[in-house]
Amino acid sequence: MIIRILFLLALATVSAFGLSEENVSQTLDGAPGGRLIVDVDFGTIDVSAGADNKISVVAHRKIDSDNDAQEKEYFASTPVTISKDGNTVTVRARRQNKDKNLNWSGRCSMDARYTVQVPKSFNSELRTGGGQIMVSEITGTMSADTSGGKLKFTHLKGPTGATTSGGSIELSGCEGPLKVDTSGGRIEAVDGSGSLEARTSGGSIVVRNFGGDAKVETSGGRLAFENINGKIFGRTSGGSISAKLKSPVPGDVNLETSAGSIDLMVPADAGLDIEAEASSGRVTSDLPFIGTRTDRDSMKGKINGGGKSVVLRSGAGSISIKPASAEVAVR
Repeated sequence: MIIRILFLLALATVSAFGLSEENVSQTLDGAPGGRLIVDVDFGTIDVSAGADNKISVVAHRKIDSDNDAQEKEYFASTPVTISKDGNTVTVRARRQNKDKNLNWSGRCSMDARYTVQVPKSFNSELRTGGGQIMVSEITGTMSADTSGGKLKFTHLKGPTGATTSGGSIELSGCEGPLKVDTSGGRIEAVDGSGSLEARTSGGSIVVRNFGGDAKVETSGGRLAFENINGKIFGRTSGGSISAKLKSPVPGDVNLETSAGSIDLMVPADAGLDIEAEASSGRVTSDLPFIGTRTDRDSMKGKINGGGKSVVLRSGAGSISIKPASAEVAVR
């Protein structure tokens, strides 16, 4: 009898907890060169290339809380709408009446995923109030914004601008003007080309095999560069910097850290104009150097007759310049 009562109580408890789910699926005619707009309160946005004459949208939302009535009220007041105007497709699930506060007291779990396939040549504007944004194999202008979540972009071609209020950013094989920003998270860009501007308020930044200028800044984290075919600008308020330059050195280099070491690996035959200063540390070079030195904490002059400008500054750490070998990679 006791076991039976406990079972009935447990069943009643589970039944009292709300669980509302919604699934939406729609396929529309489309053509290359159009525009996709996704604007949602929360959830992951996943966009990829599909057939050139179709646009596919699959949406799944789930809210699990202690308030079944409020779950249903939210879904009723914030439907998933899919509309098409010319060659612009809009997917929206954004609460309009924000003056009416939804007080989710007690336990509440909200999850959603919007999976969209568009023609390979397509522009996109993606916004979520909280969740990941992933885009792959698309050619066109792309903008993305999330209030908290990871950004992951793969093989994009075209202008890319993306921000997250808290999450890592990954760019793999992306081409074009790339500008990304996170308020807290790691940034990694590999195998891309064009130009890169990357900023994080707290996290490391790694750039490898990039064909173009790279300008990166972090308020707290290490920086690492390897095989950059363009100018390099790197600044960190708290972290080490490592850079391996390709041969011949394609562009000027400017690296600065307020607290950390700088390790620069250059081709043994590279001609460079060097200006290096460590406020609290040593400056060393394993390559032939002609110029001036001051108490081992600064040097200014030429390596191998001079060439591209290299400026290195460390507020609290040492600076080293060494010949690079094919086997050595930045960490």
